[in-house]
Amino acid sequence: MIDTGRYLIGAAGASGFGSKSTADEVTENCDLRNTTAIITGATSGIGAETARVLAKRGARLILPARNVKVGEEAKARIVSEFPETEIVVMELDLSSMSSVRCFVAGFESLHLPLNLLINNAGRLAHEHAITEDGIEMTFATNYLGHFLLTNLLIKKMIQTAEETGVQGRIVNVTSGIHGWFTGDLIEYLRLISQPKCQFDATRAYALSKLANVLHTKELSSRLQKIGANVTVNCVHPGVVKTRLTRDREGLLTDLVFFLTSKLLKTVPQAAATTCYVATNPRLVNVSGKYFTDCNETTPSGLGSNSSEATKLWAASEVLVTQHSKATFDPFS
Repeated sequence: MIDTGRYLIGAAGASGFGSKSTADEVTENCDLRNTTAIITGATSGIGAETARVLAKRGARLILPARNVKVGEEAKARIVSEFPETEIVVMELDLSSMSSVRCFVAGFESLHLPLNLLINNAGRLAHEHAITEDGIEMTFATNYLGHFLLTNLLIKKMIQTAEETGVQGRIVNVTSGIHGWFTGDLIEYLRLISQPKCQFDATRAYALSKLANVLHTKELSSRLQKIGANVTVNCVHPGVVKTRLTRDREGLLTDLVFFLTSKLLKTVPQAAATTCYVATNPRLVNVSGKYFTDCNETTPSGLGSNSSEATKLWAASEVLVTQHSKATFDPFS
């Protein structure tokens, strides 16, 4: 009850920021003129606001986009506000492992450094769908594509940190919904990656967001073991205030809309935690943590389980090396 009250009034936590803080506010004193950032899902919503604010602070941006035309439109909006910003738009479909590999090859051909990787893109597939790699669509887009992208880019990030002396940062955008998932991760993924199954879109989404949390935990451990000057943390942005569906007009609908809106964030508020974790100097050497409202907190019990993180990593390594599997079997 106390936490809910603090959230509603936007009370600041230990970081000095809270639920009402905006991305502009948390980066007010940041100078990112020597920073190169890749931000997935930056063509709309939280990702677009994250890109806008990092551009405002001087960062060079790489904007992956499934639709390059939409990516160029996002670039044009940022450049119209900050004309000096250097932005490169590149094609990327995170649900396709071959597309991820092509994107990384294209990025490497630019011979640019890489300081920040913000794995923000996400989707909630309401209809059951299987990717060309034989993986359920939500899991592939929200987690597995980012897993492969990060693994392929980590060498560049470590190299950049060594050459510049500036710590690299990876931010995985997850959701508090990760705590909704219970049960066996691998077995459930096996189930929903079959052509025909009983599909629960919300549970599939929760699985993908739990995978983001576990990925953060395991990657942090591996980076620390090799002494890499790169950190990785995950963030819950909060529930974003968008146009809610209102099929019927009337007093009751208006009242529900009004009350619910008080619990939701604006897009600038929702982007704040991502920007805070990506840029704030207080977080040097902080890694493997979970943040919400710009403050460190605790993920679910399953999200804190090191053995589950290790098991998921092993399965993921197998999955990204497979080619167009007709059925899911990470240990075949």
